[in-house]
This record gives sequence, structure tokens and C-alpha cells, in this order.
Amino acid sequence: MQYVYPAIFYNAIEGGYCVEFPDVDGAATQGETLYEAMEMAEDALAGILVCYEDYKAGRSKLPMNNRIVAPTPIENIKAEPDEYSTGAFVTLIKVDTDKYRKLLESMQAEAAAV
Repeated sequence: MQYVYPAIFYNAIEGGYCVEFPDVDGAATQGETLYEAMEMAEDALAGILVCYEDYKAGRSKLPMNNRIVAPTPIENIKAEPDEYSTGAFVTLIKVDTDKYRKLLESMQAEAAAV
């Protein structure tokens, strides 16, 4: 399944970026550079959405009280720095949970072969 969600990127006072997804409980990450933060944001979003999908489909017994909701339009998300940041901006992050599952499966198979 493909998803696109808005993410808020905060320029951390001590350097790097913190990222949160207002519509996806449990999805947050960080990175030392903007590029790394973008990659980590994709991974965090895909990972939590896979967990939500698995719980909804009965493939996981982990208690996931959250559900996948429609993304808030990006123009309705306000990005303001907090006490830990010097600036903030909003951008969209796109993930494909089917591709993410295949990546996880190949990583598990590789680890099992070692």
C-alpha cells in the first residue's frame, strides 16, 4: 500500500533534525543531516504503518491501539519551532509498505543465512 503523510522537521538547537508525523502516533525520528533525517522519516513511517496494517489484518498480536487515518492536508499543518529547535518546516513523506515488507523479508532471510 502506498501512503503520503506530512512530516514536521525541526532544526535542532544542538544540530541535526527531529521529525514527527502529526497524523501517525508513534512515528518520530531524527537525523544528523537533512538527507539522513529524510531517510529515517521514510523508515519510521513505513515501519509503523506496517505494524498498523499487520494488527488490523490479524497478523500481529502486538497491541496497536492506533489506526491508519487520512493525512491532514499539508497546508493545514503549522510548523513552528519549539524550545529545542531554531526552525521548522513541513514536507510530505511517501512510503510503500509492500516494498518495505519485501525489504524486511530479504533482511531476515540474509540474517538467517549467516
